[in-house]
Amino acid sequence: MSTHAPMALEQNVAEAVTAFARTLYPHVALPESVYARVSAKLDEAASEDAAQARVVNDGVADLDGRGDQPFVARSSEQQLADAKAIAGSDFFDLVRSTAVVEIYSDPQTWKLLGYEGPSFAQGGYVDRGFNDLDWLPDPEQEA
Repeated sequence: MSTHAPMALEQNVAEAVTAFARTLYPHVALPESVYARVSAKLDEAASEDAAQARVVNDGVADLDGRGDQPFVARSSEQQLADAKAIAGSDFFDLVRSTAVVEIYSDPQTWKLLGYEGPSFAQGGYVDRGFNDLDWLPDPEQEA
């Protein structure tokens, strides 16, 4: 017996959202699992809000209807053109705003981009070399 909640979004819709998130925030070295966080988050929202489910389902249907193949089967150039064509739509804005949080809060993304993560657990930034401003001129001393 599975302990996972049933998905609110169909598998093909989740895959299209994942591919769309990669189109919006392309990082060749990031694994698909990072982008899949976006569809998982939207699936969670869709299970709680029928209006969000409708935005996602209608958005993917619109993307898929823009070509002879489903969105996920198109070239990256065509996917980008399709993304530009729907920029500003409710679906585009929903995926974009969800993706920027989900992708860039993932430790795998941090590692790729050279970010060590939050500094609080490491004592903050001041005593870890981030206070070294030797590339700036010394500030003038007040009299």
